[in-house]
Formats: sequence, structure tokens, C-alpha cells
Amino acid sequence: MKAFASILKYSVTLVIGCLIIYSLNPIVTPLANFLNYMASPPTANVVTSRTVINSIKRIGKLITVTSEVHKESVYVSINQGFLNSESYSADHEAIGVIEAGIDFTKVKGDSFYCDDSSCTLILPAPGITHCQIVRFKQMDYSITILQADWQLVEELGRYESVEFFVKDVLEAGILDEAEEETELLLGEFVSDLTGKPVDIIFEEQNDKADLADTCEPEPPFGWKKARMGTGRE
Repeated sequence: MKAFASILKYSVTLVIGCLIIYSLNPIVTPLANFLNYMASPPTANVVTSRTVINSIKRIGKLITVTSEVHKESVYVSINQGFLNSESYSADHEAIGVIEAGIDFTKVKGDSFYCDDSSCTLILPAPGITHCQIVRFKQMDYSITILQADWQLVEELGRYESVEFFVKDVLEAGILDEAEEETELLLGEFVSDLTGKPVDIIFEEQNDKADLADTCEPEPPFGWKKARMGTGRE
């Protein structure tokens, strides 16, 4: 009987508590909405682990090098609501492929000339020609009692990963690899055609490397790149 009475007591307490919360809902909901309205716009922070560059492969026939890159951790957190009360996050694994080479559409008509003893070929500076995320696995979700947009979290992680990968392969010297491969293979090819030694000259590299459209993706709809991360407009 005591056990039954105890269960009955807790049940009544729970019902009363639910009724109180329900009765306060018309007050609490507008208050919560007002606090969220006064809060800062949602922002997303992306923190990644060190990029592991698995390989840089030379593809001679395309005058291109390709780099396989890997991040074990791409941590994305969405910060929103009053005092970030509605925040949530997830970690990811990212694997990508970054390619670099020469854009031959920029070669000018007077870029190749010969004299009696040798030939000269002037080429544009190498750039990043293609970027691709080949694997992006979402894992380690945060605990949240509110509705979370996990697809948005993944889209933000993919978007930021491309930029991180490009930055890392540039620092690793992928453009130097592309230049060396181009000079070796194209110089040998032209020399065989002309029967003369060939001097290959590359135009001066800009402060910012040329990037293909796939390497500068648009952020998810309604978000923009900011100095401290990615935020909703």
C-alpha cells in the first residue's frame, strides 16, 4: 500500500506540474519568442583538425597535379537563440581531392616564339583547377531538446571544408608541383616537335591564386561568410 501511495503521489505531482506548464504556455511562448528576437542573429562556427595530405599525384597528360586531402574532424556548431539557448553541433570527417594545373585558355597568341637556336613558351601561372569533397560523414551529434537542422550543419561543414583544403594544399606547395610538372612534360613535348631546346616562362603569380568555381562554392542559402565565421544574413 505504501508503494501504491507513493506512486499515486508522484503521479499527481507530475500531472499538476504539467497543468502549470500548460497554463503558463501563453505567457512563456511570447516571452521566449521576444527573447529570441532580441538575441543576435544565428552564427555558425567551424573548427577543424589538421589536414592530412595523403598524396600529390602527377597526371602528366593533363599537365595537372592532384592532391588527396583528409580531415578527421570538422566541427560545426550553430549558435542561436537568447544566450545561445538553442545551439547545437556535430563533428564530421571530410575527404577531398584538389587539382592544380594550367589554364590554357589564357595562353596568348604571341606566347610561343623561336629563333635559330631555341624556343620560348610563356604560360600563365598555375592555379587550382578543381575541388571536390568525395566523402563527408556526419557524426557525434550534440544533445538538444529542440529541433536541429542537421542537414544545414552538414552543408556548412562541406562549404567550409573546401576553403580549408584549398588553403592547406596551397601552403603545401601544390602550385609549385604543378609548375614543375608542366615545365618537365610540356617542355619535352615542344622540344620534340621543334627539335630545339625550349625555355618555359611562367607569368607572375597573383597575390591570390586562381581558383576554379568548384573551389569557391556559395554558402548555404541565407548565410554569408564573415570575419569570425559563417553567419545568417
